[in-house]
Amino acid sequence: MKRSGVVLVREDDPRCAELETEGYEVVGYSWGANLRLDDSSDLAMFDERVRRVRNEGFNIRELSNADLAEVSEVELANVNDYPQSAATHHEMPTLELLVGMIHAGVRFWGVFLEGKLAAVTSLERKDQRWNTKFTSVLAEYRGRGLGAAVKAASILTLFNEGVRWFSTGGAASNEASLGANRTLGYVLEPMWRTYSITHRQ
Repeated sequence: MKRSGVVLVREDDPRCAELETEGYEVVGYSWGANLRLDDSSDLAMFDERVRRVRNEGFNIRELSNADLAEVSEVELANVNDYPQSAATHHEMPTLELLVGMIHAGVRFWGVFLEGKLAAVTSLERKDQRWNTKFTSVLAEYRGRGLGAAVKAASILTLFNEGVRWFSTGGAASNEASLGANRTLGYVLEPMWRTYSITHRQ
């Protein structure tokens, strides 16, 4: 079978052994996760995440077109912090691209401190679920729970609109993102392996 130079396979797929026999090696890992709620789900954890950062003086709200220039500035500041790989490429969203995203139905939530955008998350609808496109926190505000809080705010809003299924993912090397999603109850799927050819048998 002819294969390309880079192949993405879930770690529970029998093809992993085949690829390794053919001379492929793992050059990266990525993950996906789902959060499934129902009408009786306890949302106290999400409320607490939001309340905690508001008690520290932050404001959290859904964003509009008027906020997209600030979103672009946050993304520009963080552009070098996104892991780049065959599985987790992050396209730098220009203001024009962000406007197009919001017109296409992508929604954004942000965390502000004294009027300055410190963190942002964006979600888009995928059939019955809403998937996180990206979550970004300015370096000087990291480690304070803003990423989890802004995602919690988005989940609360969408839950009240009837959404019960959320998904997300990223590079395994981004431990902060992985940890934040786990604290919100996202359940990991088996990891994805990125294979690259090193030699042929």
